Amino acid sequence: MNRVAIVVLNFKGIEDTLICVESLLEQTYNNFKIIVIENGSDDGSAAEIKKLEQQHGDKLIGIYNSDNRGFAGGVNTGINWALENNFDYIALFNNDAVADKLWLETLVNTAIEKQSAITTGLLLHEHGDTIDSTGDWYSTWGLPFPRNRGDITSKAPKAGYVFSASGGASLYKASLFKDIGMFDDSFFAYYEDTDISFRTLLAGHKIYYN
Repeated sequence: MNRVAIVVLNFKGIEDTLICVESLLEQTYNNFKIIVIENGSDDGSAAEIKKLEQQHGDKLIGIYNSDNRGFAGGVNTGINWALENNFDYIALFNNDAVADKLWLETLVNTAIEKQSAITTGLLLHEHGDTIDSTGDWYSTWGLPFPRNRGDITSKAPKAGYVFSASGGASLYKASLFKDIGMFDDSFFAYYEDTDISFRTLLAGHKIYYN
C-alpha cells in the first residue's frame, strides 16, 4: 500500500488545526502520516502540536519553523521531510478544512487509476451547500480562479482532467517534486498551487479532478 504524508500548515490557527487533524485521523485509508508544520506562531500553537505528537505519535509528527515562511515555504518543509523519508504520495490539506472519511482513499485510488501526478477533489464551503473549488482555471489575462466557486453542490462537474488543483486539499506524487522542483516560495501565499500545476503540465504530467 502506498505511503502518504499529509502536510497540514498551522499559523496562529491551532483551534482549526485540532479539528482538522481529528478528521484526518479518521480516514479509511490508513497508511499515512500527518505532518503538522508550525509556521512560526507566537500563540502557544507549538505546545498544542507537541501534545498531538504525544497522543498520536504513530500517525503524526510536528515540525517547528522558527519564522513564518508563508504557505509555499511552510509546506515545502513538510514535503522535504516526506521525500527524505521515502513517502510515495504527499497530500496538502488546509488546517481550516475538515476531511470526509473517504477523502484520502478516493484520491489515492484515482491517482493510481488515472496516473495523475496531482489529484484533487470537491472542496465545499463550510455549510456544504455550495462549492469552494473543483480545481482551478487560468484566464487569458494571466489570472487563476477556482472552478465552480459558489455553485450549488448538486451541480458539481463530473470527474475529469483540469488545469490546476487547489493546494487546500490535493494529492501529489512524491516523484513530481523530484522532477519539477518544490513550490515556489517567492509566491509566499496564493497562486503557488497554480504555478506548480502549470509546471506539472508543461513537464508532461496530468492533473485530475474526482
